[in-house]
Amino acid sequence: MSLKHLALGLAPAIVAAMGCAQAQEGDGDGSGADAGDAGPGVDASCGDQCDRDEDGVPDAGDQCPNTPRGERVNQVGCADSQVSPTLNPTFPPYGLTFSPLGDLGRAGGLTWRYTGIRRADRFHIYWLICDDPALTCGLSLDGAIDAPAEQWQLSAADSDLAGGRLVFTNITRIRLADATTPQLNGRLTLTITGDNDAVVPFAPVGGLGVTGRAATHGAEISGMEFEVTALAEVQVPATTTWTPYLDYYDVASTPDTGATTAVSFGGWFYDE
Repeated sequence: MSLKHLALGLAPAIVAAMGCAQAQEGDGDGSGADAGDAGPGVDASCGDQCDRDEDGVPDAGDQCPNTPRGERVNQVGCADSQVSPTLNPTFPPYGLTFSPLGDLGRAGGLTWRYTGIRRADRFHIYWLICDDPALTCGLSLDGAIDAPAEQWQLSAADSDLAGGRLVFTNITRIRLADATTPQLNGRLTLTITGDNDAVVPFAPVGGLGVTGRAATHGAEISGMEFEVTALAEVQVPATTTWTPYLDYYDVASTPDTGATTAVSFGGWFYDE
């Protein structure tokens, strides 16, 4: 990258851990310990091995009482129907290996590869785009990313969610040597594949059942690995041609100092 531009705020996939809904113990209705029990969650008749909902997890360590009969549970006694997706605050999560390759603003784009995911007893793992409300996801060719104009906005017409293709667009400007700042159209294209290069569908977060912080779209990761490729471009003025934004910036008539580019997006994990 030359001195005439500086990429800012490119978040490597910040991401997420396991959450389980906590249930309140009952008071004699079968959902917890009765007043005559040996202690909280313990029935004197069966000691610390009581399992009233018969899910295989003793009541003393069961965080989700009254699990529907026959449903698979995790190690703390919660079934899929009893938990909700929770942000995983760690990176990298699940013991995975994260490998970045390429450049978001160059031909071929940027590839993030996640391998060796240890799912343990999690029911679902989700990967969401631009979920941090403190991070302005977008593209600028004249300095910092200005909200809201330079933020990424979904382009439904260009996206193919079922086919694992998600496209965002924005409007940015470039500062030229003659002190003008002409307007440019920007575009971010993401594709996602999973195990054996199988397509992983994107979906609105509501369709995934996830309550995110700022994300509008994401994908459920069902296997042990996945790969995301992202390319940020701008449209050449007066044409229909799109070119990687850094390639465009390099040949533009910009001042040698005082003008920078900025781009950001990121991925966050939720699970249950």
